[in-house]
Amino acid sequence: MRDHPLPEPEPARSAAWRESGIVTTQRDGELARLLEQVERLQWEVEETSRLLRGRDEALAHSKKIFDRSSEAAKIGVWECDLTDADSLRWTDAVYDLFELPRGSKLDRLRIVEMYDPESRAAMQTLRSKAIREQGGFTLDAKITTALGKERWMRLTADVESENGVAVRIFGMKQDITEERALWDKTRFLAEIDLMTGLANRSQFQAILSGQKGEPAGPLLLVDLDGFKQVNDTFGHGLGDECLKQVALRLRGVCAEARLVARIGGDEFAVLMGVASDRLEAEALTERILDALRRPIAWGAHVFQLGASVGIAIPQGFDASSSAELFSHADIALYAAKAAGKNTFRVFDPQMKSEGERRFETIRDIGRALIENQLELHYQPKLQLSDQSLSGFEALLRRRMPDGRVVAAGAFQAALNDPDLSARLGKWVVEKALRQAGLWHRAGFDFGSLAINLSASQLHDHHFAETLIESVAEQGLRPGMIEIEVTEGVFLDDESGPMKRILERLKQSGMRVALDDFGTGYASLVHLRSYPIDVIKIDKSFVQRFLSSAQDRAILETILRLGASLGMDIVAEGIETAAQLQALKALGCPFGQGFLFSPAVPASRAVDWLLPVSCRQTRVA
Repeated sequence: MRDHPLPEPEPARSAAWRESGIVTTQRDGELARLLEQVERLQWEVEETSRLLRGRDEALAHSKKIFDRSSEAAKIGVWECDLTDADSLRWTDAVYDLFELPRGSKLDRLRIVEMYDPESRAAMQTLRSKAIREQGGFTLDAKITTALGKERWMRLTADVESENGVAVRIFGMKQDITEERALWDKTRFLAEIDLMTGLANRSQFQAILSGQKGEPAGPLLLVDLDGFKQVNDTFGHGLGDECLKQVALRLRGVCAEARLVARIGGDEFAVLMGVASDRLEAEALTERILDALRRPIAWGAHVFQLGASVGIAIPQGFDASSSAELFSHADIALYAAKAAGKNTFRVFDPQMKSEGERRFETIRDIGRALIENQLELHYQPKLQLSDQSLSGFEALLRRRMPDGRVVAAGAFQAALNDPDLSARLGKWVVEKALRQAGLWHRAGFDFGSLAINLSASQLHDHHFAETLIESVAEQGLRPGMIEIEVTEGVFLDDESGPMKRILERLKQSGMRVALDDFGTGYASLVHLRSYPIDVIKIDKSFVQRFLSSAQDRAILETILRLGASLGMDIVAEGIETAAQLQALKALGCPFGQGFLFSPAVPASRAVDWLLPVSCRQTRVA
């Protein structure tokens, strides 16, 4: 037991023995050696006792540290003797976790009942497997404590065996309630749209792709009509309130749907159950449209939104089909918006072909813009009384590699694409103003130059000031520029920034023309509400008014209306001398069309800029 030699007996002690008579002067040698051994044994006992006391103190200190560490980490140790079903032992931290008195008798059946049913079933399955395979497991389990509190704990277990037989299972239990709450909050933030409380795009994609078990049913993509204008006009506060109201209505109408999600700014998705069919999807869509048509009140404002909905019915349930399902719904949504909005369309294969052609057109024109294949042509606008030049309209054209020139009508899909139309619109304005500046500095009087604007430009709050500055940079007077807006644009801007933009441009001295008037979108309200200087009669009326009494009546009404409102009237698409003479007789002041000239490149348009006396008659 010793790890060092024993010291020699103390002399004082030997002397005491001699004096006591234990050792006489005639000591026996054997007795002396025996006494020395006793002395040594006594010293060993004392030293061993001292070492044991030190070890006990160290163990007590270690236990104290362990207990404090366990308490801080909320970790406790448990043990169960498999040879005795009722044998269960816990450290204090486990008692605290279950909110049972420390050291109280443990009833295993009662403790098992404290587990949430799902956690209990998982624990029992894993425990049986661990005992059978003499292994271990880890489980995050939910419990209800003796005092009725819900907690989460992490349970670890290992099985001890003797001679191939499992005899003991033991491990640790740790309180992870706070960790679980943080995890739940993190998952909530990762899966929930905080604005509306609906599922977000991430959760939608996970469920759509089958990551959460059940295959997808019919998919509805819902896009709000008119939201951007409300948001731009009244600010994000009202825009956010709109989204919240829409979310509440969708949640109420789609209570039986598997998922309702906000997947974009003003775009929502509704995923139905796999058992739902097309008729159920259409019926739900009708209820959605009805709910979203109801006016929304916010303070003193009451306004109305609408929605376009695209529906896709799944053809298969493998994960790879989820992207196709979404693509089909998106194509159907585009078709619904193209049909006039506030309606729905169900995907069919023909839509896919049209969508592919639209995509090819957008990609093709985007490439043409980068590769300088686009150019502006200029169509003269004349005073019909003497066919003198009043101005030009700048029209977008594409020059093909073989030299052919293609009008913008052939790539209308590109003009309808929000991103590309914004880029094209910027290019057109810059190119047209640069050409007008060249003419002006060369001393040509071109009257006014009309530039067509896209909806995306008229939704840009900075557009008016940017255009005014660009006109000034070219040395042009604002009155030399005329802005053309088609009737269809008004549908996208009942209360948005367009009115303010047009008013600012008119304030600067530019004129505003309403293009394609009579095609059915604009109304007298628009003529009264917007700062319009010019009405351009759509060519469909001009080309038919000589043969159609109805079209003639409409054309005459527009002429009288324009005159009474003090607006200039321009007849588009004049192609014959008979049309010209009839329009002059009806008092139409201005016109343009193939009879006078098609849209031509700037190099040919300069012919119209010669002095009037040098112009050749353009009419046979």
